[in-house]
Formats: sequence, structure tokens, C-alpha cells
Amino acid sequence: MAPHILVVGGTGMLSGFVEALAGDGGRLSLLSRRASTFSRANITGHDVDYYDEAAFVAALDAVGPIDLAVGWFHTLKTGAPRLLAERVGKPGVPGRLFQVLGSATADPARPDRLATAAAVAKGLANCRLRQVVLGFMVEAGASRWLTDAEISAGVRSAVTRDLAYFGGRAGGALVG
Repeated sequence: MAPHILVVGGTGMLSGFVEALAGDGGRLSLLSRRASTFSRANITGHDVDYYDEAAFVAALDAVGPIDLAVGWFHTLKTGAPRLLAERVGKPGVPGRLFQVLGSATADPARPDRLATAAAVAKGLANCRLRQVVLGFMVEAGASRWLTDAEISAGVRSAVTRDLAYFGGRAGGALVG
């Protein structure tokens, strides 16, 4: 049986990642405020805002067991990341949760931020946490934020390679 993959927040900068997963076949669920914009046969979309924890839990319950999750949360100041982590994997068969985190999470002046983000999976034996930190590219002496396509490619690379940490500690490039 193909693994069940869940993506939270996959209609914006991660839409290329979701399209690539959809092209791979398998069971794919998408939770987002605009999840219904993806009309593929193998995508089950749930329009939900993770700030509405009751609706988020209902959507998680509706999709069922999760083998692999990728979550882009704008903030960890909501219960949604932990609620997701609690549903990843099953006894004896751990699943993986890839947190997509903003570049400020890896600010060397604030080393507590990565640890705070990692706490969403603390004590959960069935959830193997991975972190993907966004960053920027330096080209011709100037910096620019990553494009959505670069972010999607970087997240796909991190998932494919099953990297525990992917990105730059000082806001460096996600890809490469």
C-alpha cells in the first residue's frame, strides 16, 4: 500500500511540491485555506485554517493515518503543529514530519528557535521530526528570497533524502 502523505499549507509556495507529489501517484491529502483549488483525482483537499484548532482536528481525523507529513506553519504559536505531530506514524511504524520553517528560525543569535520548533514532536515515539529552513540566495553580490519553485524543489529534496535538517543556519540557501 502506498504511504499516505499529508501537506499543510501546500497551495502557496509549496504548490510545486504538491504538484510533484500528485504526479507520483499515491494517496495525498492537503490541508489549507484553499485546498479545494487542487483538483486532482489522488488529492483529498480540506479547506481549513489551522488557527481554527477544532476544524483542523476534524480535518486530520477525516484524512486518517499519516505516514509522511510536510507542514508550513507561519507560526508555532498555535497548537496545530503539535496536533499534526501527534497523528504522524503509528505504533511500531514511525512516520516523518517535515517542518518547513522561516529563515528567522535559524538565526544564530537565537539558537532557541530551532529547539522550540522541534518541541512539537517531543515525547512522540511515532513521529520522526525533520526541519527544512527557508533562506535566501546570493547572486552577483546581492541577496534575494527563494522563489516558490526553489522552495518546492528544496523541500522535495529534503523529503527524498530524508534529511533531519536542511537549510542554512545563518539564513543561507535552502537549495544546493
